[in-house]
Amino acid sequence: MHFSTLFAATALAGFAIAEDHIVSVGTKGTSQNIFTPNVTTAKNGDRVIFKFWPKAHSVVQAAFNSPCTPMDGGFWSGFVPTTDTETAAPTTFTVEITNETQPLWFYCSQGMHCQSGMVGVINPPNSETNTIEAFAEAASSASENESPEEEAPLVGTLSNSTTTMTPTASGAANTGSPTGAASALDVNKNLALSGALVKGFVGGDEMIQIIDFEATIETRALL
Repeated sequence: MHFSTLFAATALAGFAIAEDHIVSVGTKGTSQNIFTPNVTTAKNGDRVIFKFWPKAHSVVQAAFNSPCTPMDGGFWSGFVPTTDTETAAPTTFTVEITNETQPLWFYCSQGMHCQSGMVGVINPPNSETNTIEAFAEAASSASENESPEEEAPLVGTLSNSTTTMTPTASGAANTGSPTGAASALDVNKNLALSGALVKGFVGGDEMIQIIDFEATIETRALL
């Protein structure tokens, strides 16, 4: 019994718990052009999920020195239109963090939203100069607010209650239709492990134990 408990604890500890960070794109009930929060700190494996409010915002990655201009190969949600002021749009946009040391600056490319301060950052640097305030200040004087070219592929995961679009190696998007009540908006799937087999050695003798525990592992669509 002690052997089983020990291995159960070890197996569970091996699965890092990732965190979801919600960023509102626009605001509920009012038409403020802001990201809330506009600064997010996330670790590797975490997901930043953008939820959209009226009327038709976007999320576009930019370089710190080029606000309101799309970064080549950066993430891009496309425009997500919605008119419901009380409930976020069913469509969400998800970015999974793979390098927590890299700042990810972004903006909304609708109208003059970027220039008016609709900008944000994931994992800002520890810097006195490269701050969200400095990024917003630079954005305010940008001559244009640009979206990626129309043929540019989505980079990230754009999902709603019926379909999901993720980039492929060629840049094309795949669509799928999740079914069942357990299907989340971003098409996460839960894999349950019960009575898992664990192989170990005790006193030099190989033995196999059945561990009675359940673990839920979240598998995510890769960027």
